[in-house]
Amino acid sequence: MTTEGSVDSGRSDLSSALPLLSGASTLPSMLFDRLEEAIITGALESGGRIHADDLAAHYGVSRIPVREALRSLHEAGWVDIKPRYGVRVRERTEQELTELFEFRALVEGQVARWAAERHTRAELDALEKTVQAGEKAHRAGDHPGLSRSNSEFYTALSAGAHNSVLRSTAVALRKRARFYFSTVEDQLGRDWIEVHKSLFQAVRAGEPEQATRIAEDHIVETGAAVRGLLFPAG
Repeated sequence: MTTEGSVDSGRSDLSSALPLLSGASTLPSMLFDRLEEAIITGALESGGRIHADDLAAHYGVSRIPVREALRSLHEAGWVDIKPRYGVRVRERTEQELTELFEFRALVEGQVARWAAERHTRAELDALEKTVQAGEKAHRAGDHPGLSRSNSEFYTALSAGAHNSVLRSTAVALRKRARFYFSTVEDQLGRDWIEVHKSLFQAVRAGEPEQATRIAEDHIVETGAAVRGLLFPAG
């Protein structure tokens, strides 16, 4: 049974799910960042109920910045807030997963196309470094390192596309995608480094059609793999 001031998300100990605050940002923005990351990674479980009292006690702050952060999370689509229902982490759905990866394939394909056409020498060097980091993590069996290099690869690829609107759209979609694949990430990623190498080669060679195809195919295949793991009966 949960009471006002509890987090009913499958984890009774907030200290294991949520890091404490640090830095110079405002309290609501820091809370937003911590809670968003906890939702994306599954530390706060999909469908779990959240109450402001536990968060305020955990962070040693008043309920006011907590409630402001929760409202921002609601506006961003990470939690649902309803009268007499409280605050709950958004649910994962098969339909959203399908639509998300379908659209993300188009966006990442365009990122790859423009990166192949517009990259600078410095951006190509930065992209190559992420591939090398991924290879090193892959050889060492370092899955967190491989996941980190995957994120850094797409950040570097977006920089080479030279379009701020496309970059911000891609970043938002990557967060949504992580919300789905983060909980099964240890079962994914084994072929990511080969995809990164092929995509890097296409960008370096200035082959936009090839880069687009590689990026789109990879996102579609990843979406199918995630769907099979999260919704096996779908």
